Amino acid sequence: MMVKSYHRSYGLPVLVTRGNNVYGPRQYPEKLIPKMIMMLQRNKKLTVHGDGVSKRSYLHVKDVAAAFDIVLHKGVTGSTYNIGTAEEHSVIDIVKQIIRMMKPDVEPEKMIEHVRNRPFNDMRYFLDLRQLESLGWKETIKFDEGLKQTVDWFSVHGASFWDCCDLDSVLVAHPVPLVVPALVDSQASSGQPPAKKAKKVKFLVFGKTGWIGGMIGNLLTQKGFAWEWANSRLQDRESVERELLHSGCTHVMNAAGVTGRPNVDWCETHRQETIRVNVIGTLTLADLCAMHGIHMTNFATGCIFHYDQSKPEKVERDASLVAKDASKTFSEEDHPNFTGSFYSETKGYVENMLREFEHVLTLRVRMPIDGDVLCNKRNFIYKISHYNKVVNIPNSMTVLPELLPYAVEMALRRLTGIYNFCNPGAISHNQVLELYRDYIDPDFKWANFTIEEQAKVITAARSNNELSPHKMWKDLFFLREPSRGFAGLESCDQ
Repeated sequence: MMVKSYHRSYGLPVLVTRGNNVYGPRQYPEKLIPKMIMMLQRNKKLTVHGDGVSKRSYLHVKDVAAAFDIVLHKGVTGSTYNIGTAEEHSVIDIVKQIIRMMKPDVEPEKMIEHVRNRPFNDMRYFLDLRQLESLGWKETIKFDEGLKQTVDWFSVHGASFWDCCDLDSVLVAHPVPLVVPALVDSQASSGQPPAKKAKKVKFLVFGKTGWIGGMIGNLLTQKGFAWEWANSRLQDRESVERELLHSGCTHVMNAAGVTGRPNVDWCETHRQETIRVNVIGTLTLADLCAMHGIHMTNFATGCIFHYDQSKPEKVERDASLVAKDASKTFSEEDHPNFTGSFYSETKGYVENMLREFEHVLTLRVRMPIDGDVLCNKRNFIYKISHYNKVVNIPNSMTVLPELLPYAVEMALRRLTGIYNFCNPGAISHNQVLELYRDYIDPDFKWANFTIEEQAKVITAARSNNELSPHKMWKDLFFLREPSRGFAGLESCDQ
């Protein structure tokens, strides 16, 4: 309408074309036909939106190009020409036809997975072609012939032609916009930071009122990445999905959850609220991210383990407080063994469920600390420095200012699975408080009590363990390994 208004008001010479479904060699693999071909090449199940009965009129790219040419040379100024075909096929029939071409010995239904339909997915596009045909245009490549040409081309050239693309993000049920390789290459020499070069990378951060969420937001701003806060509650599936789609995000950072105030004892008397957020909410977000091809980083907890006979509290450690025998610490392959608090129970359950999602990066955070040990009440050092008594037992810890930049890097590299997101080694509570005394308050004093004595003044038991971060530093060998033992805490005071 806007274009035609300029023609009518100012005599601007315009020609308008309306097309719908195009297919053929070299098509971007996000589209149905090349996507099904390339997924089948990878022996993936072919994802069909809804029941697949919606109809489409596919026209070969050569016929589309011929239509543009004839409209350009013979079209009447100010006119509109529909470009399409009278031949209709349902989506499910097209998918089955591709399977029969590429895998004739396989029952098509065994290769098809029906997924949630796209919002506002039209049932049919059908165009009146008489205006175009009056110029002398006609379809020359019938669908069966064109589909075979397309299957043959992608079977030979598809993978190499699109090898610069992140195909793992494209060949999913609901892909999000990705960077076109040529655009990235053209910006490579611009001297811009990586976030500016990859213009389509965008983060959606859940947990804007939380400590870690706030730090993530500040970090993304400092690094120059496109990002925004999520405003929906995790357990509100419809609202979360709407926000994922409207934001156009490629990555989700989830730092939302219920820990309880002032501590995890709150969860013992608010179990439904805890389940609603920590279990239903987190799994809802993971499921929606999977459906829409979005990478998800979930800031989880390491408070799901406790020392036992195979992973004892007392082990031989080096000068940096790192256990000399890593097999005596908890690794990413270990499953939760601590259910002493309802909070830990929900977190352990969700971690096991998230193992089944191929797009989720789970980061086990352990007793987090930052440089604000005087005012930040969520800081582990602040907490134990204000307790009347503490249990003296070694634990792993996460120095957030040091490790959070690695979380962003891991997300950008689309790493998945579980990682112990902590500094190497384990430091006892007494050793932490000794550092507090040395650096903050020379007159500071504290008292100890046993775990049995502690149990009399708290509602839920507390987790104590050492996590091994060896996997993270093996996979991130190109980055500087973080501080070890005492040095990690001392760095917070610099």
